[in-house]
Amino acid sequence: MNNITEKIISQKSLKSEIREKLDEIHSMMNEISHSKLTIMDIEYDLSEWITLTDYSKKYNLSISRVQQWIIRGIVPSDCVIVVPELNYLKLLKNKMYYTKTNKKLNLGN
Repeated sequence: MNNITEKIISQKSLKSEIREKLDEIHSMMNEISHSKLTIMDIEYDLSEWITLTDYSKKYNLSISRVQQWIIRGIVPSDCVIVVPELNYLKLLKNKMYYTKTNKKLNLGN
């Protein structure tokens, strides 16, 4: 039993070291790829923005719902970037936007 316990402790220690190294690598990658986008002399930090497709996946919403939120103003206009040079790609500020329906659903969270 003692040998098994030592192996388990060793594996936990190794997992912890791996997680620390991965966090360190992730941090370094963020520093390296800290990209900015400049449109009409306004600079945007791309780490704060996300495509409609990625936003839909992240928050488990359909793309058409997110597009409707933009049209209806649920997503404020200052939280949407349209990039004409990239075939009018839309980027959203990466945060949750609330409607009357999902506010009620998220009250307990």
